[in-house]
Amino acid sequence: MSTRPRAPAPRVLIIDDTPTIHQDFHRILAGPRDSSPFTEKEIALFDLAPSRAQGRLFEVDSAFQGEEGLECVRAALKEGRPYSVAFVDVRMPPGMDGVETIERLWREDPDLQVVLCSAYADYSWEQVAQRLGISQRLLILRKPFDSIEVRQMAHALSEKWELLRRDRSRMQELERANARLEQEAEERRVLECQLAQAQRLESLGRLAAGMAHEVNNPLSFIISNLNHVHRELNGLATGQRVDDPGELQEACHDALRGCERIRRLVQDVRVFARVNNTPANPVDVVEVMEEALAMAGIARVPGLRIERELQPVPPAVADEHGLGQVFLNLLINAAQALRGNGETAEPTIRVATGLHPDGRVKVEIRDNGPGIAPEHLGRIFEPFFTTKPVGEGTGLGLSICHGIVSGLGGELSVESQPGQGATFRVLLPAAPVRSSRPSTKRPLEQVGVERRTQ
Repeated sequence: MSTRPRAPAPRVLIIDDTPTIHQDFHRILAGPRDSSPFTEKEIALFDLAPSRAQGRLFEVDSAFQGEEGLECVRAALKEGRPYSVAFVDVRMPPGMDGVETIERLWREDPDLQVVLCSAYADYSWEQVAQRLGISQRLLILRKPFDSIEVRQMAHALSEKWELLRRDRSRMQELERANARLEQEAEERRVLECQLAQAQRLESLGRLAAGMAHEVNNPLSFIISNLNHVHRELNGLATGQRVDDPGELQEACHDALRGCERIRRLVQDVRVFARVNNTPANPVDVVEVMEEALAMAGIARVPGLRIERELQPVPPAVADEHGLGQVFLNLLINAAQALRGNGETAEPTIRVATGLHPDGRVKVEIRDNGPGIAPEHLGRIFEPFFTTKPVGEGTGLGLSICHGIVSGLGGELSVESQPGQGATFRVLLPAAPVRSSRPSTKRPLEQVGVERRTQ
């Protein structure tokens, strides 16, 4: 049968110049070695309480002068087994008295619980308090003392000492844990900053690569046509035979087309760079959607049906021009997805407004076109990503829309499955009250509209 290890007995130090006093304290707190009727094995086996076992309550040490007691405390601290309680006599000639002894003991061990013992009125309570302060570490015991009183004091003070040490140990553990958490939080913050920097550099790299690719194609086209024109003009200057002048005119026209594409690309990049600086005001999304529908002109497209489910909603926190640009691009994008789609019986674009369950203003633009391929769905908002043929679009339209909505604290998402069309959903924070302000409407721009078909 295994036995549970007993906790070490609390250590008590008696500092008194009278040997019989030490005998009394040992008898009360530790008991004579042969006073217990039980052996240590019997105590451990039957888990006897200390009060029943007798003699194993405290480990008691003796010192007959204050200096000797001070050395005992120092040695105990050095061993890592400090005393929990000290009983100190007031009068201990020829050395220092009990009050001075306590002052020096607390300098060595501030946690030590002390009982000041005296049969004389050497110090009044006011004098003791003036010297030692009013402290919970100090009790007064008048001689002659009662054994029960001594034992109760020893039990109470040693238990208090143990609780204080446990609390301090727990606080130190919590402080260490808190320091670790703070360090981890700081390391995480640094890593997040590094990650954000890496992502910015990655985005910048993608933007630069996309710009280089998008500019290089029309630039090569321009250079090729201008070289052709240059050769023909040199031939004309030297009297050589030249091609049909119509070819020169066509080459110049193609070069101008390449220049126009570069101009639109630069314009889109400028818009892309400032999408997060749009001011936010209460905006009527239904009114903005109606204007975008009129600007897109898709209602005049033969065979295209427009379904309106524009329910009244609270004003949204947005930029009227930027939001109109988003709606315009998404509408034209949907119309392009339906263009030439012979599998669709009746091409339809549905626009709807409403409230999201979380209280945000919701705007949806849905088409019943061919949908978006799964491999493209996750990249649809990337800058310069496009499925259009070379020379059509810049790949920035949906990225700009996403940036505008995100800059307003909103969310732009897409749902699509091949053959089942696509739904673009804009969620914007609702404004509590619409402020009256002069109109700041500006003409909407069609920026880098992307076709989502393969």
